Amino acid sequence: MLIVLIIVVVVLAAGVAAWFLGPPAWRDSASGAFGGLGAKLGRFIESGRAPDHPAVGAGGAAATPLPPRFTDGDRAYLNGVWKHVESTFVTNPRVAVDLAHSTASGFFTAHGVEIAGLPEGADGLEEDTESLRLRLLAIKAWSDREAAR
Repeated sequence: MLIVLIIVVVVLAAGVAAWFLGPPAWRDSASGAFGGLGAKLGRFIESGRAPDHPAVGAGGAAATPLPPRFTDGDRAYLNGVWKHVESTFVTNPRVAVDLAHSTASGFFTAHGVEIAGLPEGADGLEEDTESLRLRLLAIKAWSDREAAR
């Protein structure tokens, strides 16, 4: 009786070893329609790591990357607007600053971006070209920074 028990244990151990350490194709074909836990364990052993699971991460929440704020088309639109503003600045700096401010505030507001940090446009006072240029550069820098986020 003891010999029969030893033979049964050895056969079972050989079957388990063949199952987990055997060739992957054999394991998949052997699992057949019952490829539940055994097949998953086999893939886990082959890959050397646990499968991705939606509850991985801090507190069980999955870490999903945020979608980009702006599309390539949005960025192309902004680049086109800035080329127009720069060409307008040559002939009428005040209009260019007003156009830059109104376009940036409208564009970013439409995309749900807070515009509290947007530098103000021309305030109607008589300003020299250099102060208008600096204001335009501040609006452009703010716009580029927000578009890059």
